[in-house]
Amino acid sequence: MKKYATEEQKEVKKFIFLVLGLVLIIVGIYFFTRAFVTKDLNKKEENGYTYTEGSVNENIVIAGTMLNRPEKEYYIAAFSGEDVNLSYYNVIISKYTEEEKALKVYHLNLDNELNQKYRASEGETASTKFTNLEELKLGKFTLIKVKDGKVTKFITDIEKAKSELTIKK
Repeated sequence: MKKYATEEQKEVKKFIFLVLGLVLIIVGIYFFTRAFVTKDLNKKEENGYTYTEGSVNENIVIAGTMLNRPEKEYYIAAFSGEDVNLSYYNVIISKYTEEEKALKVYHLNLDNELNQKYRASEGETASTKFTNLEELKLGKFTLIKVKDGKVTKFITDIEKAKSELTIKK
């Protein structure tokens, strides 16, 4: 018993196979890009959110905790991110930290909201002598040397800071 298919049936059959073939190709491309391009095929999303692992920068301090670092002796370089000389300050600090016997240098960002009250205003000068943190006022650039939890040097001039850090140029 032979089945005879009409010309219309043959065309419908071709069309169905063509559509199924295109669907399989599109699904294959989708999974290929998820697996090899975006690499998120096997990652599970919780509630539609993806999470990024955080990190803590140990070199940054806030003014309230600057005197209780774990080292016995260290420096704190306080400056504003808006200062035009910021890259110059960073080069000086980087050169110093590359030295063999360099003390630890912490950065204190005066633009941080927690440090705003310790920043000297436009007409105000930096306080080189203070008995508590409430009296502390930091200028554009300040290098503070701390030993045993007490401030031993308070330098606001960049050239004096360079000589303190034994930077020649």
